[in-house]
Parts: sequence; structure tokens; C-alpha cells
Amino acid sequence: MHSEVRSLTLTPGTDARQQLTSKILATNELVQQAMERLAALDASQYAAVPGSRPSLEALTSVVFAASIAASNLASALEANPLEGAAFPGPPADEAAVRTARHAEAVPAMAEHLADAAHQLDLAYTGCYYLASGITRDLKQHAEQQQETPVPEITASQYAVLARLSAGGGTRYVISRHGVLKAIDKDRATVNVATLNALIKQGLVEVDTTTPLHQGQRLDVTADGRRALAQHKPTTVAARAAAVMPPATKQGAGRRR
Repeated sequence: MHSEVRSLTLTPGTDARQQLTSKILATNELVQQAMERLAALDASQYAAVPGSRPSLEALTSVVFAASIAASNLASALEANPLEGAAFPGPPADEAAVRTARHAEAVPAMAEHLADAAHQLDLAYTGCYYLASGITRDLKQHAEQQQETPVPEITASQYAVLARLSAGGGTRYVISRHGVLKAIDKDRATVNVATLNALIKQGLVEVDTTTPLHQGQRLDVTADGRRALAQHKPTTVAARAAAVMPPATKQGAGRRR
């Protein structure tokens, strides 16, 4: 697409409109494809691979560059003078008017085309580095997985990891009682004993730069996402066990 846009020779009028229309449609299709790839990568296990963040940001920049290129092509279309009829009025030298309009349009369209070609070149470069970056990340990740196996997790640990992976959580302390609590993004209680085990295993990380009384951010680590991917889903009862405090579960057992 970059080469096609650079090689365009536009003659103001209908011919330029036809050429620009096809290129605008094709460029917008590239934008759509890039956005679909971005959504797929962001929702995949690749997002847990170390180094994936720069790749996702690179793909975002590809979407941006291609969108700007489409906008530049649309600007060239806007600058293109079409041969419609003028408003009624005193007679005018149509040939002179046409020549003046074309003389003004040609450099403006050329500038917009150059800008579009530059943005398409940036998008191409971004895709090139993106492809090599993803390949490198996956290769290194596979090697790390072979070197450092992920610890096995229990059903209740899986349930907590699954909830925290959907948006993180918060660990905090109730100052009056000094009791440690934890919640997920939906403010549902997380079993602290299970959480502590996950932190100790390196599957959940805590932002200790924030005091406990203000709430410390909880996030699933890359190893935690690997553990999620390698563990079979659990039953609803196991998920409930991750939320229900031990004392409550003991009381439920006595009622049975």
C-alpha cells in the first residue's frame, strides 16, 4: 500500500476521486485488520508473556499510523476539485477558473499523499518489528517455561487467580482491628490465606509502595497466568471456597 500511494499520479477531477476512493477503502481495511489482531492478541495468553506489552503498544501504533494515513488520503480527496456547476451568477471564464483550481489542488494533494505514504511506511515498519518481537518473546518464554516449571496450584488457588487475572484486586487492613482483608475488582472477598500462598509462590504480586491502610494493588504475575493456563477449571463449589472465609466454612460444616 505504501508503494501504491507513493506511485500515485493524480489528475484533478473524477480520475483523482476514483483513485483516492479505492486507496481510502483499502487503508481503512488495513486499520480494521490491525484492530482485530490487537483485540486477539490482547485477549490471548500472549498477554502474559514477558515483553508482550511493547508488542501490544507497537500494534496500537500501527493502528494509529494506518488511521492517520486514511485521514491524509481523505484530505487529498477533499482537496481534489470536482467539476460540478457553480452557483448562478455573472458569466465567468470557466477555463481560467478550472486552471486556477487545479493549480491550487495539485500541490495540496501531493502533500497529503506524501504524508499518507509516510504513515503507511511507519505502519509497515511497526508490523515488521512486531512480527520479530512476538517470535522472540514466544521463543524466550518457551525456554523459560522449560527451565522454570510453574508450581501446581489447588482448586481454590485457581479460583482466586482467575478472579484476580480479570482485573486485579486490593489488599488492605482494617486499622481499628488490624485485620488483613483482600477483594477483587468487583469488591468480592478473597480468601487471605489462599492469597498469601499465591504471593509466596510468586503467582501474585503486591504493590508494596502503597500503605496497607490505603490499599495495595494485587496483580497476577506471568507465572500466575501460566499456572492458570496449565490448570484445569474447577467446580463452582471450589470457586466459592476461595471467597468464603474459613470461619464461615466451619460454621457451614457444623450446620450440615
